[in-house]
Amino acid sequence: MRDYSCESWHHVPHFYRAWIKHPKRVYGRVKYLVLLALREQPLSGYEIIKTLESKHGHAPSPAVVYPTLRLLEDQGYVRLSEQENKKVYALTEEGEKCLEENRERIDQLTASLGQLMWNSLPGIGKRVASLAGTIFSNCSYLDDVKTKRIEDVLDETRKRVGDIIFGNQAD
Repeated sequence: MRDYSCESWHHVPHFYRAWIKHPKRVYGRVKYLVLLALREQPLSGYEIIKTLESKHGHAPSPAVVYPTLRLLEDQGYVRLSEQENKKVYALTEEGEKCLEENRERIDQLTASLGQLMWNSLPGIGKRVASLAGTIFSNCSYLDDVKTKRIEDVLDETRKRVGDIIFGNQAD
């Protein structure tokens, strides 16, 4: 029997990865994040991706960012120009208005993104990802009894982790 405990996310089935990256989960957020990044300065698509990664701990896919940029350009929120052989996007007055009109929604979005990201605790994130990968990549082996046992172990683990975090641990 193969031990997946140290494996990475590539064992997670396609359907789960597709759910995580579903356009409705990504596009609405990326639109505002791109506008916020461009509020600071004009950027190329690559620079936008790197800015979002450094600020929020996750780099959206170019397959999400570039269509979003085209949409924002069509809506008049960004302007495309060429500088030093690079396509550079800049926020327009309409884009600034969009940010102002959606301030509350954007504040909620940035607050949720400001919470700890997986990569801020790499050792823990890697282990949680490995655990999820093990479960989802082997779900065809699960029956009701095994599923219940895993749920019980996860509930107990969550409780024990909470005890460690909040100092309720009896050593």
